[in-house]
Amino acid sequence: MEYLLMIKDLYEPVEREYIPIGVLEFEWKLLNKKAVAAIRYCVDVSVLQHVANETNAHEMWQKLFGLYKRKNVLNKMSLMRKIVKLKYRDGENIVEHINTFMGYVNQLVVAKFPHDDAMQAILLMCTLSDNWGTWW
Repeated sequence: MEYLLMIKDLYEPVEREYIPIGVLEFEWKLLNKKAVAAIRYCVDVSVLQHVANETNAHEMWQKLFGLYKRKNVLNKMSLMRKIVKLKYRDGENIVEHINTFMGYVNQLVVAKFPHDDAMQAILLMCTLSDNWGTWW
């Protein structure tokens, strides 16, 4: 959504709380309305209810940022929980297990969850059954 606002030259009302010097008030109000409309067009219906009454693009953006920030923390927690609960059972396809594990790890990377290769290896080892512990 942020990129769309930038491409359409509608990001300034989101970024600024007040009318910049040199911009006419009616031009700013029109730009703000366009930015609000673009944001409403892009957000999911379940999120729109939280910002439906907002008419100021900056305030709307701040509310959305707060909502998604909380959601992002819950998403990271949910992904870590999935990794911790992931367990390999003897006889299952180990490649599928590792692919599932890496899918969760990739989602953590996208969510900008800090981790290093050592942590990733430790988490993977913790998902394996006790029979896999004979080589470590």
